[in-house]
Amino acid sequence: MSDTNRVRSGLIYGLIAYLCWGLVPLYFAQLIGVDALEILSHRIVWSLPLMIAVLAFSRGGLKRFAATMANRRLVLWLLASSLFLSMNWLFYIYATLTERVAEASLGYYMLPLVNAGLARVFLGERLRPLHYPALAIIAIGVLIPFAAKREFLWIPIALPVTFGIYGLIRKKLPVESAVGLATETALLSVPCLGYLIYRATTGIGLFAIDPRASFWFVFGGVVTVVPLMTFTLSIRRLPLLAQTFIQFVSPTVQVIVAVLILDQTVTWDRWIALGCVLLAVAIFIADAVARTVAKPAPATTPA
Repeated sequence: MSDTNRVRSGLIYGLIAYLCWGLVPLYFAQLIGVDALEILSHRIVWSLPLMIAVLAFSRGGLKRFAATMANRRLVLWLLASSLFLSMNWLFYIYATLTERVAEASLGYYMLPLVNAGLARVFLGERLRPLHYPALAIIAIGVLIPFAAKREFLWIPIALPVTFGIYGLIRKKLPVESAVGLATETALLSVPCLGYLIYRATTGIGLFAIDPRASFWFVFGGVVTVVPLMTFTLSIRRLPLLAQTFIQFVSPTVQVIVAVLILDQTVTWDRWIALGCVLLAVAIFIADAVARTVAKPAPATTPA
């Protein structure tokens, strides 16, 4: 595959992934009133057979999965990453069920800056000068709603922090994306399945009782796996700068969905907070573009 076709396909896969994540509030809106932990458990349990199917159709995928499951060190680290991923999913489900989608999208606008902070603390990567005012603007954006209503916005902080730590752990592990996700899903499926069995035996679970809820529970596997797999295909083909640009599709679509479709109200202090985040993101992107442009062209070898 040529570099041009590789980038083009990476862009298409990336847009599919981020568009799916942007539209995911519409999925959770179908389950309003359902226990958030039950939704999460079904999402994880129904993702496992899909991930096994993906590995079965990839060359040597099941063998790599079995080898990973047999590696105690990798399993422990993937258990840790899976806990942060599940917390991220649970927080987002809670945000959707409590009609705080716009607030959650604020958190995903902050993700590049959270990643920059984690890279500085845990990977020893130095922040660029413009990263500091960007982080300060983010802090102001978080403080404004608190000052206006004395309300601490924990969701926009919890979402990028949990996903950022998840990404940090996965970045350090020598595990293929699909195999790692299948392992994480398998590890989480055990307690999740136990929880669903408990709800079923005590008569409080909705699966197989409410046909509509049951359909959306099963469909949760598709909602989870499709964007994750297309994201994996995208990140292998696109440069990091391009990923930085297109990842803002997701929270932008979430805000549009929240306001225009879910009819959620965004108060003035939330708009100001969102404006601060967008300004910080603009600084982050401008700095990344400037650094890319400033890089000298690679030396060519004389013929």
